[in-house]
Amino acid sequence: MAIIAVLCVIATVIPQNLDTNHYINLFGTAGSSVITFLGFNHVFSSPLFFIFGIAFAINLFICTYGRIEVAVKRTKKSGVSLNFWGSPLLHVGLCLVLVGVAMSLVSKHEIYYEIPVGETVTVAGKSGGFTLTLNDFSVDYYEDNISPKQYKSDVTVHKPKLEPVPLTIQVNSPAKYNGVSIMQQSFGWEILVTLSTGQASTQLKIKDEDWIVMNESPEGNTTLGIAFYPDYNEEEGIAQIRSHRADNPHIVWVLQEGDNPVAIDTVALNETSLIQEPLSITFDGYRYYSGLQMKYDPGIPVIFCGFLLICLGLLMIYIPARKKMPLKRQMHNSPLVIF
Repeated sequence: MAIIAVLCVIATVIPQNLDTNHYINLFGTAGSSVITFLGFNHVFSSPLFFIFGIAFAINLFICTYGRIEVAVKRTKKSGVSLNFWGSPLLHVGLCLVLVGVAMSLVSKHEIYYEIPVGETVTVAGKSGGFTLTLNDFSVDYYEDNISPKQYKSDVTVHKPKLEPVPLTIQVNSPAKYNGVSIMQQSFGWEILVTLSTGQASTQLKIKDEDWIVMNESPEGNTTLGIAFYPDYNEEEGIAQIRSHRADNPHIVWVLQEGDNPVAIDTVALNETSLIQEPLSITFDGYRYYSGLQMKYDPGIPVIFCGFLLICLGLLMIYIPARKKMPLKRQMHNSPLVIF
């Protein structure tokens, strides 16, 4: 237990799972080499931690078996008593927590989806997959119309041979379906643009902003940057976002050769702008996308049950102990009888 505690302290002090350059910057070349060699840059997945964790688990299981055996013998001899079963229950709870952690390490799955409004994704579940459709997405802003106060997704989940289930997912208020927890993580805008050369056209879906390589050359690539401004405003020739509400949607594009901007323009909804003969861009539309985290972790219910047993075991140990009064207090409160 002491070694495990020391390893946890090391994992707290030393940042975990970073690039080697980060450790060189923090601890120097020699320190980084020692940390990497000992596995202190990934403590919780290192062989050392697993060896002592397994040793602790074996120790705990054997100890728990012994305590249950003693409690059974005492119960057969003296009857049921809270004194007998508090410690065994506490140890069983600790065993369940370890089992739950092991289940999480082996079976936990996390997938992140950015789903535009109206789109559907397929999610793997506990007993088969299901589909999730984002019907609507809404955001409540603070008075500055920039900082989000709350945002939520209205979705419909459907599993074959079962009725569709509507769900609402909000920040700090996840939903659960088919053993999968669905959490609201982020949001943004997806914009639809069409690039056309007169002879051919391509429609692109861009989330918030993106850079597109138009031409590659040894001297430097020609790239097209496209960004969405939901509430466009311009002051002294500088494009600004007045708010994050879609009150005046525009896109801003920048044509760049190497690191040098060549041309820039703004395009309103359903309008077209000439980038460079014969290439033009049309702003076709926009919609919200919702960032949803899907998490399947079978170990969480087991860990929760273990925690409840730990609490129950502590109460069964503590309550009978409170009822036992100290000897001095018993003598002080007892009447003196002389025969």
